[in-house]
Amino acid sequence: MGRQKENKASWIEHAHLFRSDTYECSHCHSKYKTRTKICPNCKFLMTDGKYDPQWIDELEMFDAIFDD
Repeated sequence: MGRQKENKASWIEHAHLFRSDTYECSHCHSKYKTRTKICPNCKFLMTDGKYDPQWIDELEMFDAIFDD
């Protein structure tokens, strides 16, 4: 008998400039305010996360508005 593949995914942390960070499941792309060991939507086991610094893009937008 072959081994059954474990369903694993990771949290992608989206850091924001003026609001709290959000966490996105890499499998089902559902977004949450907190990380858990298992994704509430797809029930995949979550492993180490990834970091997506969206606050940099938000800062560039404000920089363009204020022309600094």
